[in-house]
Amino acid sequence: MRYRLSMPEPHGHLFHVEVHVERPGPSAELRFPVWTPGSYLVREYARHVEGLAAEDGSGRALALERLDKHRVRVACGNATQLVLRYRVYANDLTVRTCHLDGTHGYLNGAAVFPWVPGREREPHLLEIAPPAGWSVATALEGGPTTFTARDYDELADSPVEIGTHRLVRFEALGKPHQIALWGRGHVDGERLAEDARRIVEAQGKLMGGELPYDRYLFIVHVTDKRRGGLEHARSTTLNVARGGFFPRDAYVETLGLFSHEYFHLWNVKRLRPAAFVPFDYGREQYTRLLWWFEGATSYYEQLALVRAGILSPKKWLENLGQALTSLERTPGAGKMSVEEASFLAWVKHYRPDENSPNSAISYYLKGELVALALDLALRRAGHSLDALLRTLYARFADGGVPEDGVERVAAELLGEAPARAFFDRWVRGTAPLQPDLDLVGLALRRRAASGFEDKGGKPASNGNHDDRPPAGWLGADLATSPKLAVRSVREGSPAWRAGLYAEDEVVAEDGFRVDAGALWNRLCEVGEGGALRLTVFRRDELVEVLVTLGKAPEDTLWLEPAAAPSPEQKAAFEAWAGAPFPAK
Repeated sequence: MRYRLSMPEPHGHLFHVEVHVERPGPSAELRFPVWTPGSYLVREYARHVEGLAAEDGSGRALALERLDKHRVRVACGNATQLVLRYRVYANDLTVRTCHLDGTHGYLNGAAVFPWVPGREREPHLLEIAPPAGWSVATALEGGPTTFTARDYDELADSPVEIGTHRLVRFEALGKPHQIALWGRGHVDGERLAEDARRIVEAQGKLMGGELPYDRYLFIVHVTDKRRGGLEHARSTTLNVARGGFFPRDAYVETLGLFSHEYFHLWNVKRLRPAAFVPFDYGREQYTRLLWWFEGATSYYEQLALVRAGILSPKKWLENLGQALTSLERTPGAGKMSVEEASFLAWVKHYRPDENSPNSAISYYLKGELVALALDLALRRAGHSLDALLRTLYARFADGGVPEDGVERVAAELLGEAPARAFFDRWVRGTAPLQPDLDLVGLALRRRAASGFEDKGGKPASNGNHDDRPPAGWLGADLATSPKLAVRSVREGSPAWRAGLYAEDEVVAEDGFRVDAGALWNRLCEVGEGGALRLTVFRRDELVEVLVTLGKAPEDTLWLEPAAAPSPEQKAAFEAWAGAPFPAK
């Protein structure tokens, strides 16, 4: 199997592709993937394919038949070689798709290259013909423009960056690493490489000190406000906002993305659900374990930053408090288990709507907090999530984790009954999470929100407004910029009962124009039991909604360190975080 990729006119956003199939037989079927591993949504990559044509090795046209949306069959007769030619429209700058313009080309293999059933395990060769002055960065073996994948999976799993990107190199745990930076921005490449090295070494130490690759590539697209990443076995692609390198909080968030996607090289790429072995690129594959593979990865994303000395324990606890707040404010957490959320990822997580907070839960969010609770439960029993992870990796890295695999290993460490109770309540069930925080000298605190943008994670800070009475509860999640628009309405809330709708734009209260600050002040002034007369634009119609405010729930959470932790609590915290116990 041999593929040739060219881009003769980058401004047209079209990759030109040739697929050469030796010994195709009387007929050959080629299939374009409908999804890419790591992103659980049918993306219909074939919709960007145009100009399909087939010929034999001498240039004689061969009959081509479309079988369905992503499969084609070519009548090859006695031909000893099949050449399939087509173009791929590439103007979607995400980590899961393709982008080509006058500055660079990027492709995710599953979005461009078809496979031939029955020949997936053969070596796949890739030849790239870049424009003059452009170079190629990929984790595939070979170079500078000709590469080899051991099979189709590796080809599909090896993104390619083509252009005038900047390469920054570093070494960690004896292995070479590269960061390919594309896009304009104020990026200190050497600083980024040093912090990436610290992340690699912290995670490598967790997994035994050996890195499971010869070299590793971070492809980084510096762009507008987009953020996202996609993991691969020997590389990752990250979209980072230009403002993601300053100030410090924004930069640490960017490093969190590095940490998350890098951790996936163990937890998803080499250790994956048995339901994904082998990958079937032509249809959905279902598992109830995404809470582990994404949620536990989110947990270690942050924990690795703490252990690497990048994120302070105090800031980490604030982030955990914000995650707990987000879960508390999601009514769907009481309706959908994290196991069900994993199973329905194909139709829920990647297709949210305004009612999603009322009906569903993110397996990233709740999975992270279930991992926190499981880690503390294991540590109470003298073990840790670190040990559970390493056991899973040693036992299931080859054949995949069975659907009950995480629970089985947890039962070996916790005992059958405690493990079953844990999973019944918080993985299969929807009971409110109760992590054993006292073990590490922490306590969970609650309060009402102090503003529309209050994400929790720390005690209230009202600035110069300490004299304001408690705000009445509206129950609507509002976007405060550029318009005061309703994102969602919490089921059963005053706003929900009064008929305030998602996408309503709030323009006035009691006949006076309001912004977010003015509306919050009115919530405080009117208070519980008072009424607001809101004027909203609903589509193009001006509508008035009278809302009687309720009592604000204490749904804003934070983790408070003990003022005088015991020596045992301090030791447990430091063993957990790899960092000193934070001052209150």
